Amino acid sequence: MADSYIERVAGELADLALADEKATQDEKIVPEIGEILGSSSQTLQEAFLTAIRVRRAETRARKLLAERAAKPGRRQSRLINDNNAAEPSPDAPIAMGSSTSESKQEKPAETESKEDAAFADVLNTLDEFLQTDEQDTDAGPAVSPNRPSPG
Repeated sequence: MADSYIERVAGELADLALADEKATQDEKIVPEIGEILGSSSQTLQEAFLTAIRVRRAETRARKLLAERAAKPGRRQSRLINDNNAAEPSPDAPIAMGSSTSESKQEKPAETESKEDAAFADVLNTLDEFLQTDEQDTDAGPAVSPNRPSPG
């Protein structure tokens, strides 16, 4: 229970500190808060600094994915499929979404958000990696979850 409280407080303080840093352009606010926290609670200081690093890393990653999604010439991943096919072939895209009867109703076309485009790009990259891996025939037998690996 204490860990969740510490993480919640650290996360709230990180959000406030990053918002203040952005609004005032004062890069010293995060280290100052870190020092204040460290003088009383090293655990809270570490959680705060971790929360800051995680949020900054997430921002950088989302920015990169959005930039990659905006590049022309990216092909559609076969992992993305908005059609509800009954029997997909082995080479067919993986269907995404829930299997409830409500989802089978036709939905109007929606514009793709930046987050959706970034997700599609991640799936695209994964698809390209998997296709490259499939072409590597010298790798030997595939590992199966139903049998232990040799060794």
